[in-house]
Amino acid sequence: MSFNWDRALQKANDLEDDNLSAALQLADGDGRWEALLRPPEVPQTEVPLNEGSQRHVMCPDLYRAALSGSISHVDQLLGLADEIPHTNDECHDVEIQFEDIFESNGSHKQLGARVHGYGSCTLQEVTAEKNTMLHIAAEQGHLELVKHLIRNDSALLTSQNSRQETPLLLAARAGNHHVISLIVFLAQESGVGAHEVLMKRSTDGDTVLHEAARHGHEDVVQVLMAVAPALSAEVNNAFMSPLYLAVFRKSIGVVKALLEYSHLSSIGPNQQNALHAAVLVSQEITSMLLDWKSELAYGKDASGSTPLHYAASNGDITVVRNILNKAPLTVYIRDQEGSSPLHAASRMHHYSVISSIIDHCPDSFELRDNQGRNFLHIVAQHVGTETHNRQGLKNLNLIIKLVSQRPDLKSLVNERDNEGNTPLHFASMKGFSEVLSHLLKACKADTTQMNNDGKTALDNAISLSSFSLMAGTTVTLSAYGAKFSPQRQDKLKNWKDEATKWIDRTSTNLIIVSVLIATIAFSAAFNVPGSYNGDGVANLRKKIQYNIFVVLDTIALSASVSATMLLVVAKAVSKWGSWISFTYSLIFLWISLFTMQLAFVLAVSVALGEGQYATKSIIGVISFHFFSYTVATIYKVCFPAKLRTIRKFLSSMKEQTETTRQIDVQFPMLTSYVSRSNLFFFINLFFFFTMTIILWVASILDYRPRTDQ
Repeated sequence: MSFNWDRALQKANDLEDDNLSAALQLADGDGRWEALLRPPEVPQTEVPLNEGSQRHVMCPDLYRAALSGSISHVDQLLGLADEIPHTNDECHDVEIQFEDIFESNGSHKQLGARVHGYGSCTLQEVTAEKNTMLHIAAEQGHLELVKHLIRNDSALLTSQNSRQETPLLLAARAGNHHVISLIVFLAQESGVGAHEVLMKRSTDGDTVLHEAARHGHEDVVQVLMAVAPALSAEVNNAFMSPLYLAVFRKSIGVVKALLEYSHLSSIGPNQQNALHAAVLVSQEITSMLLDWKSELAYGKDASGSTPLHYAASNGDITVVRNILNKAPLTVYIRDQEGSSPLHAASRMHHYSVISSIIDHCPDSFELRDNQGRNFLHIVAQHVGTETHNRQGLKNLNLIIKLVSQRPDLKSLVNERDNEGNTPLHFASMKGFSEVLSHLLKACKADTTQMNNDGKTALDNAISLSSFSLMAGTTVTLSAYGAKFSPQRQDKLKNWKDEATKWIDRTSTNLIIVSVLIATIAFSAAFNVPGSYNGDGVANLRKKIQYNIFVVLDTIALSASVSATMLLVVAKAVSKWGSWISFTYSLIFLWISLFTMQLAFVLAVSVALGEGQYATKSIIGVISFHFFSYTVATIYKVCFPAKLRTIRKFLSSMKEQTETTRQIDVQFPMLTSYVSRSNLFFFINLFFFFTMTIILWVASILDYRPRTDQ
């Protein structure tokens, strides 16, 4: 035997597969099969088979017999048994000759169909999708039936269903490796040739190895790599190799088996290779592929992205370091947009990846994309949902800290892209004050830089459609000395128009809420805890908790009524008056919500009577925590900046400068909003203090010893 045959036979012996060994013994000297043991010289194309004008519909009993694997039942139906039972079966010898079937395009063809009784079935019968009995038996793993059928009609080996799938391919999909070995052996023994059955493709261009790899059947792949390792170099119609499919499925055993063959293909769709998929699914498979062929790290997909682009965007630092150790020069490869892997990591704010890339290749921070943006531009430009959570903010702080602490990176802060924008310009376009404050405090960003349109970072605030974003941007930038670009004051765009639209939209919903609160508070005053006595007087009127409840309910009613009236006025008066009415209505509405919640706690407490201390404590703790989380969320979402920055802004607004005058012109409601946000802060401090005192007093009253009357 030649080297290829010896190696294949050794693998078959290692797998302890007698059928496989026997097939290889019979194949010695078979030139066609030998081609499957070495790299293909010329890619083969599959010639589609012409569909016949007639097919035989499989008898239901024959289908069930093949599905069960009963050889005796199959033989009876095929007339191969010694005695055929004469029974009144539901299947009769009826033949339908060439029924006309009309297609959707207007053409038609003739199909012959047969329904049979015992002894009248044939091996040429197929199912609705043209699966033969061998297809069914191979897929179900019925070894003896497979052998029996092939011995009776070896032509079934190359039979294909409507998707041009052979019995061998269905066996591979189902993971029946013993059936695979048997079919290969019987194909060689019968003279059909193992090469014929192994090289068949489906309509998708899948080989039998594609199906085994796609479904993660390691045993089948081991068998196929022993008899036809050259199949691993084939790709299907979607340009997917078996290795790519195995990597995508995260089948480590299949990948190991495939990597034993040095000539296998790693091609994937969209010009990807297997490493593009591996970096997103498995650290172990990534290491295996890099050890096998580190050149994969330099492969580009259709967009010009390397596996390092994928890994950097995913944020897996272990995978990134593995690629950097094996192929460090991939750091400098840019995609079609000019983005390097450092840009990809910056877009997702993966601090650990950014830090690792710069540590491995210190000059990589100099890379710019096609718009002339460095990685800090990208960090500022893509502030969004990634930074609106605790981990995102932490990563953002670490990135800014990295830039501020390294002398070679400090120049990035004021670098201009092709349009003259600095990272501070991009941060102001997004309106996220957290990024602005980091760039201004830690990196000492220059607030006077103008882009090619002559705009500073502060000029971008007027283009923000959200009031909270506009307020946060303006407050933060002006607090750190930012300036507007020179403009005619009579041509300035005024944000009051946007504010009026925003107030009008919001007021409509808030009116409904305030009226609802007033209605509930009014009803609670006359449906008091403990009900009334015969004189119409509240039974619990002597309890301090009840009297506090009445006071709180009155505050809730009065505040909600005032909020309703202010909201109505806000929709009818001038722009400036509407803003004042709206802001005060928000404060009154918040007071009514808080007092109504606290009144509820006291009402439940007094209704429970004496004792029940655990229940009362739980009610108080639940209310306190929900209120605390609500306030914290409002601060995070609606507040323009941190309290220190707000105080700094209000202090700067007392000075008459060009910037403060222009803020008053462009954002006339901003100063009052910021002042009332401070008021909101102190109101909530008072609420927390009040809630604590009231709950404490209520608990003291519950525990106070009582004397019998």
